[in-house]
Amino acid sequence: MKVIIDLIEDIASAINNDKSFSLSAMCLEEDANAQFHSLWESSLCQYKMDEELKTLYLFLGKEDSINVGSFLEMLNALENKKMMYEIKVSYSKEKKRVDASIIGFSESLEDKKYLLFIS
Repeated sequence: MKVIIDLIEDIASAINNDKSFSLSAMCLEEDANAQFHSLWESSLCQYKMDEELKTLYLFLGKEDSINVGSFLEMLNALENKKMMYEIKVSYSKEKKRVDASIIGFSESLEDKKYLLFIS
């Protein structure tokens, strides 16, 4: 489980808060040899904070990806207790909503993408 403060800290260290990056999600699958392989990658286009569930939902979409710069501005403006909200990626699979927990972060310097890994 990753929380908002984990994301903020990793963005700072991984891409030095580079505001030109966009956000994407990558779904990973573990094989029999404990190696992870990418199943798909998609842009993260919208977000919503659920105060009751203490969760920040990021939604896949075909629109323009969320810009890291504007996203960080929103996150850094949150009050301290919200920094501990869990982050989940939401998408539809077989006409059902899936809320996947984040298992890790990475970056693609070449593509200027900051990636959130789910499984």
